[in-house]
Amino acid sequence: MENEIMRAILAEPGREPEILKLPADGLQHEEAIRDALGGNYGAVEFFPIRQGISLFVLVNDLAAVLGLPANRRFPGQDSEYIIFGKAIFIAAYNGELAETEGTIDMPEEMCQMFIEQIQRNFACCDGTEKPRAQDTLYFENQGETDEKTYRWLEIAKPTGLGPAIEAGRVKFYNLQNEEIMEADGRFFRKLVVYTPDTTLD
Repeated sequence: MENEIMRAILAEPGREPEILKLPADGLQHEEAIRDALGGNYGAVEFFPIRQGISLFVLVNDLAAVLGLPANRRFPGQDSEYIIFGKAIFIAAYNGELAETEGTIDMPEEMCQMFIEQIQRNFACCDGTEKPRAQDTLYFENQGETDEKTYRWLEIAKPTGLGPAIEAGRVKFYNLQNEEIMEADGRFFRKLVVYTPDTTLD
């Protein structure tokens, strides 16, 4: 049935954007997005479509850590910001309207209109672009008094990892008081980065 499918737009490095059909069912929908992006994802609100609904850009939230290829630049004044890896452009409720949440199907005509806008406004990368230093920073307890800034440093697979805590497409291990992350079969150690705002403990 038509209402079991939700349309979005997939933009891959080196390819033209295309309509992506996702299952509408909640769990299948989430997994299909992770499949398309190659892992867990984060969302950035791009612009409002109408009251209560915006176009969001979904990207792999470990794109810089995993070294995914450069895709496209954001438009205008935001051109220093690069999308690495695949991106999904999808309509979703933006929190303006009470008791509304989740993603929304976009009619084919709307998808084609947004594809044209992406082609016109999101400049393609040539593949040589690398993440800026700040693109590799992650935050824990952001905005709180115990906020920490860190990077994920790739390491060889450790021995004696013990049980994992699964979080979507990544696994976390606590090894000798160090936090280890496994993503896409690769292993990373959390490395705290000290900034003027970092608490020393």
